[in-house]
Amino acid sequence: MSRRASAFAIAAMCATLFSGPAAATAQESACDVPWRLVETLRLGSLDGDDALSPVRALEIGPDGRIYLLQSWDHHVSVFLPDGRPAGRVGRAGSGPGEFASDPRRMGWRADTLWVSDRFVTQFFLADGTPVRQVSFSVPMPVEGSRFAPGTPLADGTFLPYRTVNQESERFLLRHRAPLRRLSASGEIVDTIAMVERHLADHVIHRERDSRGFGMMTPHPLTPDNDQSWLPVVAAADGSAVVFIGEVSPEDEQPTFDLLRIGIAGDTLLHRAVPYVPLPVTTEERELMREQFAARIAGDLTPERLRPPWRIRDADRRRRIARDAITFPGTHPPVLRMLAGHDGSIWLLREAWPRDASLWEVYDEEGNLEGSVQTWAASTGNPDYRPYVFQASRSEVWAQVRGALDVPYIVRYEVRRPCGQEG
Repeated sequence: MSRRASAFAIAAMCATLFSGPAAATAQESACDVPWRLVETLRLGSLDGDDALSPVRALEIGPDGRIYLLQSWDHHVSVFLPDGRPAGRVGRAGSGPGEFASDPRRMGWRADTLWVSDRFVTQFFLADGTPVRQVSFSVPMPVEGSRFAPGTPLADGTFLPYRTVNQESERFLLRHRAPLRRLSASGEIVDTIAMVERHLADHVIHRERDSRGFGMMTPHPLTPDNDQSWLPVVAAADGSAVVFIGEVSPEDEQPTFDLLRIGIAGDTLLHRAVPYVPLPVTTEERELMREQFAARIAGDLTPERLRPPWRIRDADRRRRIARDAITFPGTHPPVLRMLAGHDGSIWLLREAWPRDASLWEVYDEEGNLEGSVQTWAASTGNPDYRPYVFQASRSEVWAQVRGALDVPYIVRYEVRRPCGQEG
C-alpha cells in the first residue's frame, strides 16, 4: 500500500450505548451513559521515518515502548512512548531471532517478547537479544491441518498456529473443533476445549471444475479467527482463553455463552448472555456478495500483480463466486473478541456491513459494563474504520487509515462516566 497520502481526517470516534436491538443485552451493571474515547497519541506519517505499512499486531512493552508487526516486514518495529522510531527486533532469515515469513502475532511473557510467524516462535529480551526459538511441524490429517508454534502459554506450552491444507473441508465443515495445547517439542498435551464453529453450514464450498477452479473458504460473516483458525482469544498473560460457546437464537430469549477457560481446561467463566438476533438484510447480502465476488475474481489485487490467465478468467470467477455464496438469516452475535489487559472482555457485536462497529465491554464475571461505537470514515470504505488491537477500561489502541490507505496507530483514553473513572 502507498505511503503517500493527502491530509487525513478520521471520522470522529464516539462512544454511545446502541439504541437498536443489541441494547437488549444490557444488564443492571451497565453504565447507561456513553463511554467516550479521546485521542492522546497518533503514530505514523505520510513519508517520514515513522511512516507505516498496514499493521498486523500491536503490543506495549513493560517500559511503555510500542511494538508493531507490519505487513511484508520480517521484523518488529519499535517506537518510543511518544511515537518516535526506536529500532527493530528480529530480521529476515531462518536462524535464531530471524523470520522466514512476516510475523503474525506477538506478546509478552514477563520481560520476554515472543513473536510468531507461520513456522517458528521466537523469544527476545527487551533489548532485542534473541534468547530462544521454538519450531515444529505437526500434521493432523483428520482435521485437514498442520500445526506450527503459535502463542506461548503461561506454562510453556503453545496454542499452535494452524495451516489448513488440501483437505481443508475436514476442518472448515465441522461445527465443533478442538482447541489443542502442544508442548515446545510438538507433542499434543491435551485439548483445552471444543470450540463451536458458527456458520459452518455457510462455508463457501465449490468443487473444482474442468478448468481447475474451486473454492473452500469461510463465510464473510464468520467470527474473526484469532487462534488456530478458531474464534478464540488468549488472555494477555497466557493463563486462559476466551471464546463464545453455544448460540441459541431459536430460544424464547436467545442467548450466547461467554466462556473463559483456564489452559488446563478448568471453567473460570460461563455466562449466558441474552441478545436479540439481527437479520441479514437484502442490502447487506448484495453488498457482501459483490465484495466476495470481487475478491475471488482478483479485482482487489493490482492488475500488474495478477498473471494474465487470472485476468482473462476474472469474469467467470466473479460469476461463479456470486452463485456460490449463501447467507444465514441473522448475523452472529459476536464477530470478534479482545481479552483486555485488565481482565475485561471486549466483544465486537456489530461491524461491516453495518454502518458502525459496536463493542460491548464485560467484566471478569461476565457483567456488561458499557459499550463503545466506532464509525467508518465518510468514504464508507470499511477498511477506514478503526481496527482495535488492544483495549482496557483505561485506553484503546487502534489502526486507522487516511486517504490513499495510509495507516496510523492511534491511542485513545477511555472516559467512563457513572463514577467508574480510574
